Amino acid sequence: MNILFVNTNIGYGGASKMMVWVASQMAEKGHDVTFFTYRSDEKLQILNPKVKHIHNQLEDKAGKHKHFVSCVKSLHELIVKGNYDVVIAFLSPSILRVALASIKTDCKVLFSERADPSQKVTSLKLKIIKWVNRIAFNRADAFVFQTPKAASFFSKKVQENGVVIPNPIRPLKRTKKRVFGGDKTIVCVARLDIKQKRQDLLIDAFIEISHKYPYYSLCLYGDGLNDDEVILREKATGYPNVKFMGPTTDVVEVIQNATMFVLSSDFEGIPNALLESMSIGVPSVSTDCSPGGAAMLIRNKENGLLVPKGDVKALATAMEFIITHPAESERMAIQATEVNELYAETEIAGKWESFLTKLK
Repeated sequence: MNILFVNTNIGYGGASKMMVWVASQMAEKGHDVTFFTYRSDEKLQILNPKVKHIHNQLEDKAGKHKHFVSCVKSLHELIVKGNYDVVIAFLSPSILRVALASIKTDCKVLFSERADPSQKVTSLKLKIIKWVNRIAFNRADAFVFQTPKAASFFSKKVQENGVVIPNPIRPLKRTKKRVFGGDKTIVCVARLDIKQKRQDLLIDAFIEISHKYPYYSLCLYGDGLNDDEVILREKATGYPNVKFMGPTTDVVEVIQNATMFVLSSDFEGIPNALLESMSIGVPSVSTDCSPGGAAMLIRNKENGLLVPKGDVKALATAMEFIITHPAESERMAIQATEVNELYAETEIAGKWESFLTKLK
């Protein structure tokens, strides 16, 4: 197959990371793959050398609307000239442009929903944007969702032409033997984002139990989003055991001997950080974030703990359980390593290839 991926750039976000992975996997399987970017030529993920990367600076990083028409026109010309079998986009800016650029072409279109379709918007402007993006999304020939619940928010026609394909687990290996009960750290790896990642909830839960367990630390790894880091630091004032560690490029090193990994998000797709924690046998706690990605991974009290989203007390109780029940927690963590087989790269890549070849 001749496959075209379209994205604003090759960034470090989850959707970009997954696009790069799918493109690389398809190229490795012998397909002709092109990755087209139009806002920035930065490469923060590593593409398989077999993938052809084309960058055409059609818009600035802000995506000003004055460049929109010329971007759609250039993308249409690329699709026609490249004689692609299928063009793929994951994020709304590219979905809208591909939906228009693919009109009057023979190329099949595949869109993937990477956000939480249940999220509500309040302002009229955002409602209009969401409505336009939904119309564009529905124009595709095929759809990929991360969870069944995400798919359920779309029409019957969309669901009939769609498939659920979760994210794969990136192969990780321990560099140290697991210390029973961990090293008295509670770790979260995520950008500092109050709206989605809810580190404010996590800090509140930690504070609630910290007086009982003064030797434990909450270590937050990640960059700040807008003023969120400032707000979170203010919330943690007076609690020196809440530590802001900054971003990390070595997830294994920072989580492999933690007492637990905690995901406190309100919404996620398939949480990559949670997958990684479970894959190397770290006791894991997660909110039951929409649209059901964490619930796909965690069977409560079997391979981790799952608590209602937005519930400080429930999160604090789960964290305390991990601290006070080390043997049971370690047993759950060992059970959690089954994700290495269930979400293996070969398994997920096979699902993508099978679905794509049906479109040709």
